[in-house]
Amino acid sequence: MGLTEYREEIDAIDRQIVELFQQRMRVAGDIARCKQETGAPVLDRDRETEKMRQIGELADENMAQYCKMLYNKILEMSRDYQRRLLDR
Repeated sequence: MGLTEYREEIDAIDRQIVELFQQRMRVAGDIARCKQETGAPVLDRDRETEKMRQIGELADENMAQYCKMLYNKILEMSRDYQRRLLDR
């Protein structure tokens, strides 16, 4: 396979990532509404700690650090999105 084919593969993967990310954020919005109804705070440190542990276990050893970096950002964006929805 050459550079063009690898880039096409990356483009296809990126389309899937965007679709799944948007789906995840929609669910995060649903969670925000549930939290609002129950009075729960947006940040759940225990849940995030557990999620990061799970991500570390799911990832290959040589990718665990990068997956954790990615999920730190995803969780940050999820909290931001939830707060924006609740501030409306």
